[in-house]
Amino acid sequence: MNGLIEYNVVSGIEDAAIYVGMSDNIHVAHNEVFASVAGIEIENSRHAVVENNMVYDNAGGILTFITPGLPIKTTFDVIIRNNFIVGNNHKNFGAPGSIVSGVPSGTGIIVMAADDVQIENNIIRDNKNAGIIVVDHGSFGNIPKDPESDPNPDRVSIYRNLFSNNGYEPIDDIKALMALNLTRKGPDVVTVGPGNGSCAVNKSSFKSLGLGSWPECKKTTSTDVASYLLDKPAEPRKIAAADAGEHLYRAVCAGCHAYSARMIGPPTQIIQAMYADNPQGIADYIAKPVKKREDFPPMPGQSHLSPEHRMAAAKYMLSVKN
Repeated sequence: MNGLIEYNVVSGIEDAAIYVGMSDNIHVAHNEVFASVAGIEIENSRHAVVENNMVYDNAGGILTFITPGLPIKTTFDVIIRNNFIVGNNHKNFGAPGSIVSGVPSGTGIIVMAADDVQIENNIIRDNKNAGIIVVDHGSFGNIPKDPESDPNPDRVSIYRNLFSNNGYEPIDDIKALMALNLTRKGPDVVTVGPGNGSCAVNKSSFKSLGLGSWPECKKTTSTDVASYLLDKPAEPRKIAAADAGEHLYRAVCAGCHAYSARMIGPPTQIIQAMYADNPQGIADYIAKPVKKREDFPPMPGQSHLSPEHRMAAAKYMLSVKN
């Protein structure tokens, strides 16, 4: 909670160069991210502003979405504004089967199942697939079902952005939408799947597919929100010893290990099957992990956690049901 990510230069990451997961009240600004699978990712998080960043040469520029199977089930109140989102045409080199491996190269912004997203005053150009894609879980590859998560993006607002030269080499799915709409012009904005309450400002000023039912926005700017950061830090939580395993799992483990979905690490279900009644095996491994699978990146060691905390997290990981 209350995280500030500023003035970083990050590249070469096979997931997200800047990753925000299961967090609230976040500000991501003045960063340069490039040559990664995703430039900036806001996942299962609420109340975030992403502004004044340089995002280029990634497979996907800025992503905000819900990953099924994580403890936090929602993403909402996300503002994406005043960013340069340019030439995100890098080959997608994400771990096969992971959610980010399904991000089509050449996409500026992806909003998947997130709600109350405002996109304003960005320069979005030279992204070969599309400038902005708004999509539900059912229309995106590699997404398992989670009955506790709403799979549809609702109340997405696209205000004034500068679009140029997007969609000049779209993937086959978008080509099919273009043919269906009798156009050869690649899209600045594409919407696929259901969702409610979304709108756009002056949608005739950019090339779009699927926005036919979107009305003109009554609100036309996000400037009423300077930041979602709290005026003062929240009071530290007191965590009972009996609850330490759950809190560690949710705060540390679940960022890479969703229950049933493949992320940067294998799903929790797979770990449960491997270790069964052996929490000590998990606790020992996370202290000093070794690379076991070619299709996953190496796990960073968690030796900063005490043996008691590693054991508590391992026991909870083996007991969790979703």
